[in-house]
Amino acid sequence: MALTMTRTRTQTALTKLAERVANVHGELAYLEWRLAASGSEVALRERLGGRRGELLDAREALYITLRQFDPALDPQTIGTLDAWLRPFGRGNPAMKRYEESLSWEGHPRK
Repeated sequence: MALTMTRTRTQTALTKLAERVANVHGELAYLEWRLAASGSEVALRERLGGRRGELLDAREALYITLRQFDPALDPQTIGTLDAWLRPFGRGNPAMKRYEESLSWEGHPRK
């Protein structure tokens, strides 16, 4: 995308960072819901918990980066997006594929 006189590189960077934060927020919201609904599924809870930890670290890094661009911006007020789920398809099968993509017993994610 060519940058015009009215759109700066900083604005573009902020937009992309905000989209990434919104996707992390969306995935975290799903994980929180799924962890609450998983009951006694220990293996699944471990995988979801591991991914949650990764996302919390990523979220903090994104927050720090956003604050460097605009200290007045509160990244916690950014909503959620579901674009993080696109690689897994649509509907309930996507959720199942997402959960299957998480690591098993310390093996890295695919």
